[in-house]
Amino acid sequence: MTAILSQAEHYDFIIIGAGTAGCVLAARLSHNPAHRVCLVEAGGSEQHPFISIPAAVGAAIMSERFGWGLSTTPQPALNNRVVPLPRGKVLGGSGSINGMAYYRGHRRDYDDWAAQGLGGWSYDDLLPYFLRSEDNPQYQGSLYHHSGGPMHVSFVPRTNRLCDAFNAAMGALGFPPCDDFNVPEPEGYGFRQGTIDRGRRVSTVSAYLRPVMHRQNLTVMTSTLVRRVLIEDGKAVAVELQTGDSVRVLRASREIVLSAGAFHSPHILLHSGIGDQTELSAAGIEPVHHLPGVGRNLTDHPATYVAMDAADSTSYGLSWKAALRNVWNGLEYLVARQGPLASNLFETNAYIKSRDGLDRPDMQVVFQPARRNTKPFPLPLGHGFAISLVCLYPESRGSVKVSSRDPLSLPLIDPALGSVQQDIDTLVRGLKLARRILGNHSFAQYHAHERLPGSAVNSDAELEQYVRNTMATVHHPGSTCRMGNDALAVVDNELKVHGLRGLRVVDASIYPKLVGANTNASVVAIAEKAADMLLSGQ
Repeated sequence: MTAILSQAEHYDFIIIGAGTAGCVLAARLSHNPAHRVCLVEAGGSEQHPFISIPAAVGAAIMSERFGWGLSTTPQPALNNRVVPLPRGKVLGGSGSINGMAYYRGHRRDYDDWAAQGLGGWSYDDLLPYFLRSEDNPQYQGSLYHHSGGPMHVSFVPRTNRLCDAFNAAMGALGFPPCDDFNVPEPEGYGFRQGTIDRGRRVSTVSAYLRPVMHRQNLTVMTSTLVRRVLIEDGKAVAVELQTGDSVRVLRASREIVLSAGAFHSPHILLHSGIGDQTELSAAGIEPVHHLPGVGRNLTDHPATYVAMDAADSTSYGLSWKAALRNVWNGLEYLVARQGPLASNLFETNAYIKSRDGLDRPDMQVVFQPARRNTKPFPLPLGHGFAISLVCLYPESRGSVKVSSRDPLSLPLIDPALGSVQQDIDTLVRGLKLARRILGNHSFAQYHAHERLPGSAVNSDAELEQYVRNTMATVHHPGSTCRMGNDALAVVDNELKVHGLRGLRVVDASIYPKLVGANTNASVVAIAEKAADMLLSGQ
C-alpha cells in the first residue's frame, strides 16, 4: 500500500460526497488558498430544469438520472412491502431533489443532544450556524434570522387558495397560528418557508459551491465512486476511487471527511473495514477497525396520508378544465419566474401535539393543494388535495449493511418501519385528525370526497391496516454514524470517528437522535460548525 500511496495525488482535505454538507465544507475549507481541497461526487451536474424549477420536484425525485435507485428490504411490519428511498446522486445530493422546505426543528431536539454529554451541540450552540448560513430578508430585526448568508430562505410562493382553507380549518379546530416555524419552540399552523429564490431552487451547490468552483485550490470530481477509505497505523490517509473502469488513489495530508449521507457514509465505512468485525468477516471484508455502531440506529420519519378527489378545478393538476390556466402558468414562469411553477406545491403545514403530555409537537401535518396520484407520475393528474401525516419522533430503529463485498454494490437498507407500535398509533391519530380538518366547513365549497383511506375504513384496526399498507418515509434518514460517547456511537462531539485519526463524518448520519424536522437546514448548520472545527484544527 505504501508504494501506491506514494504515487497518489495529494490534497489537504478530501470530502466524500457533494451533497448538502459536502458543498458547504468545500466552499468553507477552500476559502484559504493554501488549502488544497478535493470534493468527490458519484453523480453529475445538477443543472437541469427538473432540479431548478421548484414545481418539478416530483420529476427530480423520480428521475433515474439524479438518484441512486435505493429501496428498503421487505418490511415485515408493512406486510413485507418494499419502500422506495430516493437519494440524490448528483451535485447537491438530496438537496438537489428534495422538497426545498426550510425548518430547523425544536430547541429541545438539540438541547437533548447536549444533555447526552455532547458539548457544543445545544440549540444555543447551533443557532449562530443557522444564522450564518441564512439569507432571509423577511424577518428583519429577528433574533432568529439573518440576511446576507449564502442560502436564500423565504416564504414559499402562495398561489393556491386551498391553502387558506387548510389554515382556516386548523384555526377552527383550535390550533394556534404560527408566523415563523424557525423560532426556538414553534407550534401551530401557517405558511412554510423554503429554499427558493426568484422562482428557482436554492441548494448548497447553488448557494455555496457554484460561486467558488473557479478556485484553483478546489478540485471537484463528478461521476466518481468511492470504493473505500485507506487506513494506515490508525489514521485515514487516502481514498480509493473508481471512474468508469479506472481505479485511482487520492492521499489526504490533513483529513478525510465523509459526507455521503445516512446510507452511503456507513456503507463506505463498512467497505473500508470499519464496523462490527464479526459482520465484516462474514461479508468477506477484512476488519480494520472494530466499531460496532456503524450502520446501526437508522431512523427516518414515517408518514401516511388522506387523499381527496374533487370535481372542482381549484387545485393544481393536469386536466382539460385547467388547460388554459396551466398554459398561462407556464408562460408566467417563463417570463417572470412566478406563479405555481415557482412553488414547491407544499405551501402550508402544521406542527402539532397529537396527544396530551408532550413537551414538543410530535406530528407534522402537510397540506398538498393537488391530487395525490395513485400511480407514480411527476405531476398531479386531475384534481383534489391531500394531507400527509408525519411522525416526527419514531421509535423504530433499523440498519444499513453491505449487500456484498463489492464496494460498488448498493447498501442493504432496513429501516424497520412500523416495527414499534407507538409509531403506528401516532399515524392513526394523524389520520383521524386529517379527517376532522378536511371535514371542516372551510373545504365544503370544493365538493371533494375521500378516496383514501375511503369511507369504509373507520375502526382503529382498519386505520392501522391502512397505515401498514401505505406507510412510507418522507426521506429524512439519519443517525447511522451516531455522535455519542457510548459503545455504539461512531463519532465524538468533534465528529471524529472513534479510535481513528484523520477521519470525520459530517452529514445527517451523525444525529444522536433524529430531529423532528425536515433535515436539510440542520445538516447545513452541522456542516458550518464542522468547517470551523476543521479550519481550527480542533
